[in-house]
Amino acid sequence: MSDVSHTDRSYRRGAIMGLTMAEAFILIAFALLLLFAFWQWEKEKENTPEVRAFRELPYDQRQTVLGASRDGSLEAFIVLKEQGVDFATPASVENPKEKWRFIDQDEVLRLMDAASQLPEDMQRDLADLVENKKAQEVLKEMALLEELVESGREVADLIAKSKIASQVEASGLSVDELLATAQIVESLDSSGHSFEELVAAATAIDAMREEGRTLEELLATARTLAALEQAGQTLEGISQKIRNVEAQEAALVGALQRELGSIVSKVGGRIDDTGAIILPDNVLFEQGKASITPVLAKFLADACEPWLTVLKNSGVEILEVKIEGHASSEWRSGSSARQAYLGNLDLSQRRSQAVSRVCLDFVKTPETLEWARKHMIAVGYSSVRPVMRDGQEDRTASRRVVFSATPNREALLDEIETDAVAASYDRSSFGGWADQDGDCKSTRHEMLSELSVGPIQWSRDSCRVVRGRWTDSYTGRTFTSASDVDIDHLVPLKWAWDHGAHSWSDEKKHQFANDRSNLFVVESSVNTEKSSQGPTSWLPPNARFRCQYVTRFAQVVLKYDLALESDEEASFGALVESLCE
Repeated sequence: MSDVSHTDRSYRRGAIMGLTMAEAFILIAFALLLLFAFWQWEKEKENTPEVRAFRELPYDQRQTVLGASRDGSLEAFIVLKEQGVDFATPASVENPKEKWRFIDQDEVLRLMDAASQLPEDMQRDLADLVENKKAQEVLKEMALLEELVESGREVADLIAKSKIASQVEASGLSVDELLATAQIVESLDSSGHSFEELVAAATAIDAMREEGRTLEELLATARTLAALEQAGQTLEGISQKIRNVEAQEAALVGALQRELGSIVSKVGGRIDDTGAIILPDNVLFEQGKASITPVLAKFLADACEPWLTVLKNSGVEILEVKIEGHASSEWRSGSSARQAYLGNLDLSQRRSQAVSRVCLDFVKTPETLEWARKHMIAVGYSSVRPVMRDGQEDRTASRRVVFSATPNREALLDEIETDAVAASYDRSSFGGWADQDGDCKSTRHEMLSELSVGPIQWSRDSCRVVRGRWTDSYTGRTFTSASDVDIDHLVPLKWAWDHGAHSWSDEKKHQFANDRSNLFVVESSVNTEKSSQGPTSWLPPNARFRCQYVTRFAQVVLKYDLALESDEEASFGALVESLCE
């Protein structure tokens, strides 16, 4: 029986395998037709009246409906229809943001027909844009260009920007970063900078990215520079501050070379471009020892006080004065690298400390000695800072003693940063008028009530002053309508911000903004004219009030410990004397 069944299976397998190609094709075609028939039967069951109506539409209309269902415009149409929008009246759908949903059908057909005529490779590229969700990025770029064109930019300007964008893109920026860069470029362009300056800005942006700066940091830098420029702190002004510091440091190096050049050269040393005095240790110490030799003692007696005096009187803010001991990487024969490092570390530290002690012994002027004790340190570097020549350690030059001074460049950075903070004035941090006692009357209306010299008319809710009688101390004029007067901050908020209020807590700023000792009822137009000016640039038109104005101003400045620049303080003092004599 087993043999029979096996033979039967073999026969059937052989019968199928033995079909001719034509017979096999007919069999496959029949199977496909059968599957198609089943599919068509299933679809016929779904042929509702709506489906049949849709199928009766012309081909191009069916494509339009399908497109609307995919992009969400069909849903939007249904929602608008349910909300009562009458699509028979064109004016009812004139919302500019929604116009694209109601594009003319002929235009859609024209675009579809044009798209169908594109080469196959372009059609594939368009399909890839959609599938990879890159179309949105392209549209963003197109929208940016559209905004530039609408702003009246010339085609040459757009080409220039595209050149800058291409430079930045070559460095690996994303589309979003390109757009942000374009916004920075646009803001720079609107400030009147030339194309060359914009290219330089793009180069600077690229350089900062190479240093690891993020796009957010670049944008913050751009905003800070814009704030500085708005406050009168131009890039040229900041550059000038840096140049002034550099000039002071260069003058210090020149003074050191004049005062100490011959003394240093006598012991085989030199003064480098930073003002550091470098002495070879072979004439200063015996090998492996830290004892001061007669040669070194003579040098310290001649050089220490002049050196420290020049540094102290240079005008450069010195952060620290260092006497440094340096060694080569070698040590005793047969010693390990660890032993060499530790041995050199101990030796270099003992040498630098010995030089420091003896140096201070030769300083006789009390002021210079006191200054030196506040600034001088002794440091032993072992062999971590060798002198390299052609990629190799110069062991002889590496063994040295260095007298150096470190300028406090942090002070300059702090000054620029303070200018940046002061420049970015934030009015909102002072808050608005407060209702400190919770009676619905803000500080403004309480001041209007208190300072009125006539009957008060309140609003229906008794929260706002509508009418009264006020005399403006700035002009001497009288007003009866609350809408004609302002409550002025005698010391303006912006003026206070620039003179130290930027570092206050929001609570203190809010207190200052509502401090009644700093508030006056004044004519609105005069308050606008005064703006954020102080007494050295603006005085009340009413000459009789000027003495009281500057006196009260000074009291508020003192109360809140606001800082005046030295020249500003002198001008303010002279003003008080002239107005209150």
